Amino acid sequence: HVEMARLLLCLMLTFAHMGCQQAASPELGDAVKIQVLGFAGCPNTPAFRERVTAAAKTVGGFDVLYIDQESLPEDDLRRGYPTPTVLVDDEDLFGLPAPTSPSMGCRMYPGGLPSVDEIESQLRAVRP
Repeated sequence: HVEMARLLLCLMLTFAHMGCQQAASPELGDAVKIQVLGFAGCPNTPAFRERVTAAAKTVGGFDVLYIDQESLPEDDLRRGYPTPTVLVDDEDLFGLPAPTSPSMGCRMYPGGLPSVDEIESQLRAVRP
């Protein structure tokens, strides 16, 4: 519906001799899925989730989904990523290898949680 409305607006603007340019944002459905993995017992989860969401919004073209690891099936390997973690296309944004067991734990980033700018930089690297 959004694309149809945009097209109609472009047609109206064209007929009004105002011109129209196609939006640079990706088509609906083209957004890359981001999974923020965390659980309530991890004190860094809320801040990390906010930073990932802010970075994704700035970069554009991403859909952020929060996943509570405690709600995943016991054998889901995403439970094995230390919390908090962000996955893009099922790979850790900061290069942590995929876990081999679903045991949960907390994640310590060197220098503390990545900043919004650091997350933006990583997102731009996966979707230039």
